[in-house]
Amino acid sequence: MSMDKPLRVVLRSPLVALLALFACSEAPPYVAGTDTDTDTDSDADTDTDTDADAGPEFAPLYAEGSFPTFELTIPQECIDALMVSPYEYCSGDVRYRPTDDPADDVVFENVGIRLKGRASFQPIDAKPGFKIKLDEYVDGQRLYGLRRITLNNMVQDPSMVHERIGYLLFREAGVPAPLANNARVYVNGAYYGLYLNLQTLDDEFVEHLYDPAPGNLYDISNDAYFVDFLPEWKPYFVLETNTDVADTSDLDALIAGVGGPDETFFEDAGLVLDWDELLAMGGVQALIGDWDGYFGARNNYKAYHELGRGRFILFPWGIDQTFGITDGHPDDPLWHLSYALDGSTSERENGWVFLRCKASPVCLDLYMAAVGAALDAWDSLPLEEELDFILAQTGVAKAEDTRKPYTDDQTAQYADAMRAFLVQRGDIVAEQLAAAGY
Repeated sequence: MSMDKPLRVVLRSPLVALLALFACSEAPPYVAGTDTDTDTDSDADTDTDTDADAGPEFAPLYAEGSFPTFELTIPQECIDALMVSPYEYCSGDVRYRPTDDPADDVVFENVGIRLKGRASFQPIDAKPGFKIKLDEYVDGQRLYGLRRITLNNMVQDPSMVHERIGYLLFREAGVPAPLANNARVYVNGAYYGLYLNLQTLDDEFVEHLYDPAPGNLYDISNDAYFVDFLPEWKPYFVLETNTDVADTSDLDALIAGVGGPDETFFEDAGLVLDWDELLAMGGVQALIGDWDGYFGARNNYKAYHELGRGRFILFPWGIDQTFGITDGHPDDPLWHLSYALDGSTSERENGWVFLRCKASPVCLDLYMAAVGAALDAWDSLPLEEELDFILAQTGVAKAEDTRKPYTDDQTAQYADAMRAFLVQRGDIVAEQLAAAGY
């Protein structure tokens, strides 16, 4: 296969241009105050983007060129608690170091700290992922207007680049997806390694993107994998917003709407979910070989009821095992280089809505068009240059990360495989589309 990229029509999303402005914005972090917004306050942060050129208040936290450090101080009683109940918050402190100048440090005391992850879970004495809730015990504590920090351990991605580049591609394709950069993390003075500093998908995420907001945001319980929009799985959806009301009748309507007769499936489902948003996400998942996402495996997503349109959309999440790799073939980092657009090579049962979409000629046509649009977004981005930038920016921190569960040679091998995927995958997808008549 030629390593040269084919000439294709490239459609740039206005969203990526806006995000580029965000990455250049500067704003001082807000330490603490009297803000007592709750998770259900739909008016929170509505004034953060009145000046579009300035970007959102939180943009500096995830700026492309920023490489912050988070220093966690976790008392022994909190460590003991995390050993027993890792998903429950306990009290500690965090120092945010955006630069090498100590004068820029921001310290938050008495914050909530817990561990995160399912398959990627690591205990506190290994390389855990962290969730930090700044206002768990002190009302009003915020960093650049945000109450939550998510630090992913990247233990399922030896290249340590998949999530950052993948979410960039989702955003370029017009799919709502979190911002991200990398960070160094220390715990009680010990270097815990290189982490992904990822924007949290929470009430503040949807309040920034939508008005009115927040609608109901659903995550998947840690008690189950492969949860889908079928009646038997409803108990495994966890409501994260509007918990004071806890009205989940919208989820019942979604489950009923995507479960109707074959003859009217596409129309019925369109009354309860946003096909454009959903298929755009599926197009990117096909392109990056996301065999572990909703379309490939009924996994790694959040569902949001967007109030303005009265439709559900899905947010991508947990995209570390993408761009060719799979846990079933750990010695071949390009196993999914030729990942099938219909998800048939995912080695898992596809999402229920995707299965039904493929059986609908109208829906299948729209899905294939969404794959084509994702390919346009792929071509519009300098992905190899982005890879080079991330590798150069994080190289020293990665080499010093002795807690990562793979060797430096494996990291280099998977980074090389990532480059090969970026060079070849676009041609492969173009050929797959052509072979299918699109």
